Amino acid sequence: MKILLQGIVFLMLCVLSLNVQAQSPKRVEKTVERREQQLEKQKEEKKLQQEKEMEEARQKHMQMQTKEVQKRMKKTQKKSKRYNEKKRGFFLSRWFRRK
Repeated sequence: MKILLQGIVFLMLCVLSLNVQAQSPKRVEKTVERREQQLEKQKEEKKLQQEKEMEEARQKHMQMQTKEVQKRMKKTQKKSKRYNEKKRGFFLSRWFRRK
């Protein structure tokens, strides 16, 4: 009788320990996933904030220049954009370009 009781208690402890172990990794996975998502969201927000600050600084720099310089900067920016995209100019201007 005593051995039977010890066997039942031992069996119950084994079953309970299996349930506890099976549930704890799931909790850990969920917390890790949440933390990763939170970190990813923070990175995204930080990147957007940096882009916004960079654009504000660029606008401030443009406004500090005179009108003449602003026009020259715009013209140069358009040329560099076209050059970086590897687009050629209008065909007539290329044919009759002064050398």
